[in-house]
Amino acid sequence: MQQTFQINASELDSRFIESVQDFFGDRKLKIVVEDVAESNESKAALLASLFGSWESEETGDELVKKIYSDRNDSPRDVEL
Repeated sequence: MQQTFQINASELDSRFIESVQDFFGDRKLKIVVEDVAESNESKAALLASLFGSWESEETGDELVKKIYSDRNDSPRDVEL
């Protein structure tokens, strides 16, 4: 079972620990701490870095011709 808590670090106190203990009992837990604000900022920066135009020495028309010439659209015999 997985349970996710999102709280501010300033709100961590004994009540939080007690509620986790009450919820999970004596089971073994894996606790992962993540800086959500930092994580969202880095995800946004990564996404922004991926935006942009295609850079190539070929013109758009040359790329289109190359794509069409590389296609293998010949008709084939199919028996059903």
